[in-house]
Formats: sequence, structure tokens, C-alpha cells
Amino acid sequence: MESNGADDCVLIFVAVIFPPAAAAFISGCGCDLFVNILLTLLGYLPGLIHALWLVLRRTNGQGRRARGSYRYTGAATQAPAPEQSAPQPPQQSAPQPPEYGATNTNQPSAP
Repeated sequence: MESNGADDCVLIFVAVIFPPAAAAFISGCGCDLFVNILLTLLGYLPGLIHALWLVLRRTNGQGRRARGSYRYTGAATQAPAPEQSAPQPPQQSAPQPPEYGATNTNQPSAP
């Protein structure tokens, strides 16, 4: 959602009338909303200051992203690594002992 001057003016107006509503428009049902409700219950002025701070933070954050920086939108969890088996060492066949009673065909017969 792109921010423009009209959006910011409406959010500031809503923040002056009812600060938790502006916090809800900006951050949804999150931690900022609950902090703003608590601050507004403690006094109107702390809630108003927090809501205005949220509006200004939103405006500045979108300005930074518009100048060529990037925004991370990936998942918070890592995907499982692909299954890779460890390389097996080449298996060498052990020399087989000669069978007893067998004739050895590799040696020439005596003359």
C-alpha cells in the first residue's frame, strides 16, 4: 500500500479523534494496537503521541523502501534442507583366500 499525503492526513485526523483506531489502521490487531489502547487508557495524550509516532514511522518507512532498498517478505521459518547423503568411500573388495583343493590356472604347468 503506497502512502500519499491524503492518507497521512486522514490517519492524523483519526489519531486526533480516537488514537487506537489509527493504530489499528496502521498495524492491524498487533502489539502496537494493544500498547496504544493501554496508553490511551492511562491518558489521552500518551495515546495520541503513540498514534502520531506510528503514522510518522509508517510514512518514513515507505519513503525508505521507495528509494531502492528492499523489503523482506519471506517466511519466518526455514525450509528443510534437501536430503543429501554423505559421500560414501569407495568400497574395496577384500582379496579372497584361495580355495583348498582347487587348481591354480594362472601358473604354467611344469615341463
